[in-house]
Amino acid sequence: MKQTQPDDPPGGALARGLRLLVALNDVETATISSLVDETSLAKPTLIRLLHTLVEQGYAQHDEETMTYAVTPKVASLSRALVGRGAAGARTQEVLDRLADDTKWPTEWLARDGGSMVVQGNNRERAPIRLKLFERRRFPLLTSASGLAQLAGLPLEEADALIESHATEPAMLAKTRSAVVEARKRGYATRLLRELGPNMIVAAVPIPDEGGALALIHFDDVVDDKTFRTTLLPRLQDAAHAMGKALAGHDQ
Repeated sequence: MKQTQPDDPPGGALARGLRLLVALNDVETATISSLVDETSLAKPTLIRLLHTLVEQGYAQHDEETMTYAVTPKVASLSRALVGRGAAGARTQEVLDRLADDTKWPTEWLARDGGSMVVQGNNRERAPIRLKLFERRRFPLLTSASGLAQLAGLPLEEADALIESHATEPAMLAKTRSAVVEARKRGYATRLLRELGPNMIVAAVPIPDEGGALALIHFDDVVDDKTFRTTLLPRLQDAAHAMGKALAGHDQ
């Protein structure tokens, strides 16, 4: 659990509110305790901000589940969301086709600073249902999606990002080595011991810095050879299709 921090200096109310909005969007089951963990805000401050967001119509409270979520009004905060519907439909089509082809759930993530953030998924379409993370934000340097994203970048750009986000020399060396390996194989993997035994995620980069596609499966059901010969080509094809969808091209 993250250690809660004292309130920001005077004048930081806006920053605290925005931090909470980001967390509300990132955490699928947003309870007060999970939001405290995600934002590191003091509990009384967080509750006060939540009440304000609800009163202003930017958040909603489900009294039955005791959870919070953002409302459509949040979209008004960014004009960049205008016209995104068509692109969203195209990218979802790619994810849904991949679910039909592979049967396993896949997520599309894009880089946001030092994190990879889930932009979409095919959980509902994929026949195989797995327990997945409730959060939507993952570390750039240690997640499969982050390593795949870095592996898809030009060498100098990837190294600059690694240097800017690595907090110690050991992490710098470990990440560089992992990116070299991911670039050689064409994909990155990570065991998901937090979710259960034998769960693994494999991620490939989307062209033109579109992020990464991460497919979750069981490595005792799909062995390495089967993954490389069957699932990987389909995942890579979907990544190229996703790149075209993001660029606004027909599939």
